[in-house]
Amino acid sequence: MTPHEVARGTLSEWHHPSTLGVGVPLQLLSRRPDVRMAEQALAAAYYATAASRSAFYPAVTLSGSVGWTNAAGSQIVNPGKMLATAVASLTQPIFQRGALLARHKIARAQQEESALAFRQTLLTAGAEVNEALVQVQTATDKLQHADAQVASLQRAYESTRWLMQHGNTTYLEVLTARQSLLSAQLSQVATQTARIQGVIALYQALGGE
Repeated sequence: MTPHEVARGTLSEWHHPSTLGVGVPLQLLSRRPDVRMAEQALAAAYYATAASRSAFYPAVTLSGSVGWTNAAGSQIVNPGKMLATAVASLTQPIFQRGALLARHKIARAQQEESALAFRQTLLTAGAEVNEALVQVQTATDKLQHADAQVASLQRAYESTRWLMQHGNTTYLEVLTARQSLLSAQLSQVATQTARIQGVIALYQALGGE
C-alpha cells in the first residue's frame, strides 16, 4: 500500500449543545425503561387492590323478574331453589370475610411497596440526571479556562520561535514553550472528552438508547 496521509477528525468538529437548560422536567424521566417498569408495576398493584376490594360484594344481578324467569326468559319451575341459591351467593362473601380481608391487606401492602419502589426509582433517575448535568457544567467551565490557556501559550510559543530566529533566544527555550503548549493542549482535549462523556451520560439518564 502506498504511504499517504490519513485524514483524522478533531473534537472541535463534534457538534454538541453550547448550553443546557437548568432543571429537567419530571416528565422527561418517563422515557427511562426503569421508570416505565416501576410505573406499570404500581398500576398493576393498584388494580389488584381494587379487585380484592370488589371481592367483598357478590356478583348478583337484581331485576323485577329475577325470581320467576331465567336469563333466557323461560319460566323457572322451582323459584324457591333459585332464591336460595341467590341468598347463598349473597352470604358467601360474609363467611369468607377473613380470607378476603387477608387478600385485601396483602394487595394494599403490595401497592404501597410498589409506590415506594416507584418513588425510589424516580429519585435514582433524578440523581443520575443531576450528576450528568454537574459533569457537563463543570467541564464547560474548565474548558473555557483551558481554551484561554492554550491560546496564551500558543502566542508565547510563536514569540519564542520568532526571538530564536531574530534574537538570542536558545532552542531550549523554544522546546520548553512547546512542551508547555502541548501539556495545555492535552489538558484541553481531556476536558473536552469529559464534557462529551457528560452529555452522553445525560442523554442516557433521560432514557436515551
